[in-house]
Amino acid sequence: MPAPPSSIYATLSSPLPSKPYILSIKPSPTSPHLILRHPGPDLTLVDNQTLQPVERLTDEHQGNVTAIAVDQDAIWSSAKDGSIVRWDERSRRAGTVIRAAVRKPIPVTALTISERDHLVIAGTELVSSESHIMYWDNRNPSQTIYLHSSTHSDDITNLSILPSTSTFQSSASNSRNGPLPQRLLLSSSTDGLIALSDLKEADEDEAVICTENWNQSIADSNWYLHKGKMKFWARSDMDGIATWDLGLGGEAGDELELQNHIEYPSSSFKFKSFKPPKQGPTFTQTASEEMESKIQLKSDYLIDVIPSLGVGKNGGAITAVGTNEGDIILQHHSTSTDYSPSAYLLSGPSKSRGHKDVVRALFHDLSNEAIYTGSEDGVISGWNLNSLPDKLVVGDDEIDLSGDENEDEDEDMDEESEIETESEESDRSDDSMGLDDEEEKGPRYGPIIGGGNNADKGKDKRKEKRKGNRFGPY
Repeated sequence: MPAPPSSIYATLSSPLPSKPYILSIKPSPTSPHLILRHPGPDLTLVDNQTLQPVERLTDEHQGNVTAIAVDQDAIWSSAKDGSIVRWDERSRRAGTVIRAAVRKPIPVTALTISERDHLVIAGTELVSSESHIMYWDNRNPSQTIYLHSSTHSDDITNLSILPSTSTFQSSASNSRNGPLPQRLLLSSSTDGLIALSDLKEADEDEAVICTENWNQSIADSNWYLHKGKMKFWARSDMDGIATWDLGLGGEAGDELELQNHIEYPSSSFKFKSFKPPKQGPTFTQTASEEMESKIQLKSDYLIDVIPSLGVGKNGGAITAVGTNEGDIILQHHSTSTDYSPSAYLLSGPSKSRGHKDVVRALFHDLSNEAIYTGSEDGVISGWNLNSLPDKLVVGDDEIDLSGDENEDEDEDMDEESEIETESEESDRSDDSMGLDDEEEKGPRYGPIIGGGNNADKGKDKRKEKRKGNRFGPY
């Protein structure tokens, strides 16, 4: 059987000086920094190991920043005042500034870029009964190269460019497999529509490939792969989720379609009760802290959909839900209609660890098995997934049970080494509590990424195998 859900505390937490809301977290493409978005005109850069602020990107936006997009060595951001800025991270200054305007400046609500195609693409608020998808060539951004104004009828909430690759497959059994025929743009809106468009087609009537209307206001959307098939997810303003498969249909069976629409109601994510394991992370606690241990959690909101953490057998991606007290529960798709807990990311055990307020942002660093989270009280936290006592359950037995046949052999090897010297036992005790010597083994909490220095080699090998199994099919 898959391991029961386990729990961990944050490796490190750091409050920002002015304690601004943290609304999103993006990795820098050129440095070991994280880019934080707030309800204001500035961006904050923090070190991804110490979580300390290193710089602010400021003075170019006059309205609240609405989106951040990164690609290759480029960092772009958009704002409510219609400004779109490409930042030079070395100089901390703007390299390019675009002004979105249709007769007058128009608020930008979504942004994506493709350095390969020299495209900057922005989605706007609904203004004068129109919301626009605007395209610029980043080599000459003084004016748009084309404008799509009828794809959506309300504020645009997300834009994502689908990668061109030959590994995508149709979900229809009678359809051929192969590469996407065009470079496609995924867009979603509060009008409830999710759409795929040819991003290199100027004529909007020809550009729109397929659409589906969820009939719910869409707050966010994106794509992921599951066993060779491309899937899309959307999150509603009421914290429900819907998914679609990309397939081929039509009379000739050669038209791209969004198929197999599945909905997961908000009750799968909100107002659910959870019981964390009684024996949580190894940590020395006072009697009063033990009295305050988490006995039961109740989720209050959906944080995000995180396919990079894993996808269940039926195609549902792992999600993160949160409590108003700052605890996070990772959930996997356990049945065709429900989600079950995979792990608990708990606030505490001291006041300086984890969050104490609503968590609004989450970024999964796949290559380093780390999660970064940001909350409304201006705290950013780092979580090392390699510190989980058991592997993260994703809802697919082929993945969840893989490698378990080696557990007994590993335990037998451990039994042969039961007798330890006093110093070895002391070292192990220190390791379990995260008390490594800073000069010999690195910083006390670090690294957040990289798996840490105190993991057992056998466990490292098993985790690497499981990590490969978990992400390989996607």
